Amino acid sequence: MPKKLPKIILFLGLLFFIAGCSSAKLFYSYGDSIASWQLDSYFDLTNEQEEWVEERMRLHLEWHRNEELPRYRRFLLDIQKSSKDGLTMSELDEGFSRFGTKVGRIFERLIPDAALFLSEISPEQINNLELVMDEENEEMMERMENQQERIQERHENFWEQMEDWFGEFSISQREQITELRVKWFTESPDPSAERMERRRKSQLQFLALLRSVPEKKELEKWFRQWFLSWEGETNPARKARIIRNKKRILLIDAILTPEQRLHVVRELDDWVELLEEKIENP
Repeated sequence: MPKKLPKIILFLGLLFFIAGCSSAKLFYSYGDSIASWQLDSYFDLTNEQEEWVEERMRLHLEWHRNEELPRYRRFLLDIQKSSKDGLTMSELDEGFSRFGTKVGRIFERLIPDAALFLSEISPEQINNLELVMDEENEEMMERMENQQERIQERHENFWEQMEDWFGEFSISQREQITELRVKWFTESPDPSAERMERRRKSQLQFLALLRSVPEKKELEKWFRQWFLSWEGETNPARKARIIRNKKRILLIDAILTPEQRLHVVRELDDWVELLEEKIENP
């Protein structure tokens, strides 16, 4: 039986994003090895643990392909229909809700294995996890020190993603969207320091939990409580942030042209085709 796991998020994320990238076929072929390699970077897995991780990941990937990909396909087709004539708040609410449900299914699928994994890790592995966390935190702090660089990077990524999905923007559209983003930036203080503080606090709590040698059920309970907090059900600030972001999405949506909406539909066609290929040809 294995004995370790770094961030459950890693384990979950590896599955969740399978359907969302052009390398889906590659991931389904090698996802078990990728998961083992990622976990090993946090815990220095034993041979027995590597075998267990790869075996469990193969089962989870098979489940994801058979059960979740058809749901993703339906979800994308529904988004295509609603995006043709612009979005409404009710459509956004439904989309966010369905997205949360999808994430919830994956968490529930993986939590038992994650809890079992963590319930058997050794003290040395916990220490290794702590060292990796510290290294990651230092890297994040270094990036936070150069705020201007981070802002520029976010700006470039924003426009790159926008053009990928919607095509080219006119000068007028760029000016309108930039004006909105400047307004939003001034209204919202930089959350980086607060997030780092929460991150460190959460890590310390998590490490303390692991060092208390918890039972599997206790770890399952912790994961579910963490998930509720992450989803915003017990986090009023995050809930308010989600509502704010939905309103911002609608403001940008109102600036789009019919041609740009058609561009989204065509982009989604590619994603639907990718999912259909994986569903029909495992």
